[in-house]
Amino acid sequence: MGTRWNRAMVTGASSGIGWETALLLAAEGTHLVVVARDRDRLERLASLVRVPCEVLVADLGDPAQLAMVEARLAAEPFIDLLVNNAGFGFSGRFDQMDIDRESAVIAVNVTAVSRLSHAAASSMVRRSGRRSILNVSSLAGFIPAASSATYGATKAFVTSFSQAMHEELKGEGIDVSALCPGFTRTEFQQRANAMGEAGKIPDRLWQSAVEVARAGLDGAAANKAIVVPGVHNKAAAGVASALPKGLLRRIVGAGAQRRQA
Repeated sequence: MGTRWNRAMVTGASSGIGWETALLLAAEGTHLVVVARDRDRLERLASLVRVPCEVLVADLGDPAQLAMVEARLAAEPFIDLLVNNAGFGFSGRFDQMDIDRESAVIAVNVTAVSRLSHAAASSMVRRSGRRSILNVSSLAGFIPAASSATYGATKAFVTSFSQAMHEELKGEGIDVSALCPGFTRTEFQQRANAMGEAGKIPDRLWQSAVEVARAGLDGAAANKAIVVPGVHNKAAAGVASALPKGLLRRIVGAGAQRRQA
């Protein structure tokens, strides 16, 4: 497969889906700008690829550091693919969660995604050729995520936001997609304090980070508004969309209670 994009920015590139996305892009010959908080991991990633790879160390929850990444999207060399992958969440009952940590989730999963998308689109609209934005959402965005209310709500925002941008920008030739994976084997569960719940999920429902990354890039290249990787995830998304909301809430809530038992 030839190069589909000339230069891509990938946020949250230090592990998981972001790491695999960067490697897949580099294998196609796409130059990289990789963003995360962990300099050592980003520099290791840069050492593994055979394309130019800029390293931007930034905490996207910090307004000043986020502004630095926004400025890079407006600068040269031009970035024609933005992958908004950085994101995180925590598991637990909302009233028992640390509200400052929950607010930090919103800052990265919502504010950073919207600001970086705005910076990218504002630059892309003045250009020609293929230009794409891929926002990494989650299957949780289709479901009222009992035990991770804030995370699920942020991903519902990302999915809705991406679909709106898809329609707004198609006349400008800018492609916008939302990648909505289900259970994916990354460091997310450990960081979310959800390893116990994750251990109760059957192996057949999990995907690898590289499977998800590949589906996301292929979906972005095809300009799909929503990309749900995996047959089982597509079925779950379809059921979640079709069920009455009250019934869906009860089913999800009961499932969360069983996993926590």
